[in-house]
Amino acid sequence: MSPILIPIVVPAIAGGLCFLIPRRVKYVREAISLIALVWAFVSTLQLFGSWPLSYTKDWMVLGNFTVQFDLLLNQFSSFVIIFVGLFGLLIGLYSMSWLSKEHDGRRYYAFLLWTVAASCGAVLSNSLLVMLIFWEALTAVLVFFIILGRKKEEAADGAAKSFIMLGLSDAALFMAIAMIWMKSGTLSMSELSIFAGDGVTITMYLLMMVGAITKAGAMPFHTWIPAAAKGAPTPVMALLPASIDKLLGIYLLARISLDIFSIGPGLQLTLMIIGAVTILGAVLMALIQHDLKVLLSYHAISQVGYMVLGVGTGIPVGIAGGIFHMLNHAIYKACLFLSAGSIEKQTGTTEISKLGGLARAMPITFAACAIAAFAISGIPPFNGFVSKWMVYSGLVELGARGFKPYWIFLIAALFGSALTLASFVKVIYSGFLGQRPTALAKVRESNWAMTVPMIVLAALCVIFGVWAKFPIDRFINPIVHGAVGTSAAGTLDIAVGFWDPTVATGLIIIGIIVGLGIFAFGKLAKRRTGRIFIGGTVPSSNMDPMHVTGTDFYNTIRHETGLRGLFANAEQRIFDVYEVGGRVGNVFVQGLRMLHDGVLSTYLAWSVIGLGAIVFVLLTVLLKELASRQ
Repeated sequence: MSPILIPIVVPAIAGGLCFLIPRRVKYVREAISLIALVWAFVSTLQLFGSWPLSYTKDWMVLGNFTVQFDLLLNQFSSFVIIFVGLFGLLIGLYSMSWLSKEHDGRRYYAFLLWTVAASCGAVLSNSLLVMLIFWEALTAVLVFFIILGRKKEEAADGAAKSFIMLGLSDAALFMAIAMIWMKSGTLSMSELSIFAGDGVTITMYLLMMVGAITKAGAMPFHTWIPAAAKGAPTPVMALLPASIDKLLGIYLLARISLDIFSIGPGLQLTLMIIGAVTILGAVLMALIQHDLKVLLSYHAISQVGYMVLGVGTGIPVGIAGGIFHMLNHAIYKACLFLSAGSIEKQTGTTEISKLGGLARAMPITFAACAIAAFAISGIPPFNGFVSKWMVYSGLVELGARGFKPYWIFLIAALFGSALTLASFVKVIYSGFLGQRPTALAKVRESNWAMTVPMIVLAALCVIFGVWAKFPIDRFINPIVHGAVGTSAAGTLDIAVGFWDPTVATGLIIIGIIVGLGIFAFGKLAKRRTGRIFIGGTVPSSNMDPMHVTGTDFYNTIRHETGLRGLFANAEQRIFDVYEVGGRVGNVFVQGLRMLHDGVLSTYLAWSVIGLGAIVFVLLTVLLKELASRQ
């Protein structure tokens, strides 16, 4: 068997075995899953650097056109499948402890393995049609995955919304692929080079863009992610919307923007606007969320904005920053969702107002969550800062080339990072600091199967920040042909294009040591006691004065001038494409109901009108044919 098939075939077969094993058989599914996931991950590591590697086999014949099962390993796909395999392995290990007797492990592990197989297939596909088939399989698996959630009603709603929105975006992909086939006569991505300069080619690009950013979760096609978060199992959110869906969506967006199509300033500006709006709109919604999973889902949407913005700049360092942020986001957001799953497992809730004081009880979860929170907020020396800095650099360079409004997008990106930090201050304080509620007095740390994946992901947040040279040199620079951080000698210079993490990390460590010293000195001072105030008011008698949640303060943003109406409209789903489409569809349905009044003469009139329209079209076609023959 060709090595390129292993990451697809092994998980697919193992998933089938897990699905067939009876529920009463214990530990066999877990063993099969881990063996298959380790095998798939190791095979992706072995494939790295083997590009170009291809596999082609005739699949089906459509008239004079032969559809080929065409796979191609290149610089981009080889690093993406490594992290697909890594996330699958970590989530598989984590799930061994997270799953309870209430969950259907038979379907869960089958869906997990099929997700890894379909994801690798979509990334490795060189045929647009083959990619679409794997893409559709992922949509189906995601829907079935969400249904496995314990909150059945919310899980069903999330699955339905995800199915419809992703299904419609997949239909857009299908239409674009059909148009590409008719125009170019090929479905091979490596053979396509289309200039998006007229109505048809721009339409093809926009349709494929919709499919890509819907999978990634950019506005306005984002609302399936918070809906899924309310009901889906937490590890599922860590695996798909948080990590793999982001990898696949931005991978496709980068491929169509850099390889398949050549886009002009207009489409680049469109991407940048979508990116900036996604950054700010989603982070504002995250600020007012009090359910940890829903809050993280809005941040997963917001961070997509940086990726789309980076690709939209068209500047090598900006594009590389967007792709690197795709990877960094998958790492720290998976870590955050796994931290939320650990909290949920040990406390039974993800309501932030019901948490507090968990840092001592769950130190590993606290440390992993804090590191990932700093990373997503763009705090140095973590990985999120590096990729955001590269996006900022791309915007500044774009401004130097004459794009005057660049500062608007730069401010949006910087402001988004500040608001992200503000919302994670709430998460860290309300979840882990302060006084622990009495109901959580017996909470303990999760076991090793859940903590090891969090430790690995948190470590990557540090490694890819402090030693950013390694991932950029190995994974990113081959995609942009070594354009990032290249010195005059042709070697990678870490100080060119972005920051120098060595000096900055040293200064940060010194600052932390000084801060700890000041804190320790303050502990020696005599304490003064006084009345407790929350938001400037004395707490009522029925409140626990030792448990300050930290969530009430963030509710004040709902009433800020200029934002009050925005939040009200958002909560009424005015901006939800899914709801808007539903309202438009309902108007159409009501119109059809009005036409069906049960009166025979009305039906006869519509039949005559329809028959007349058909005759008119046929006569028009016939006359044109006769005219062409003469």
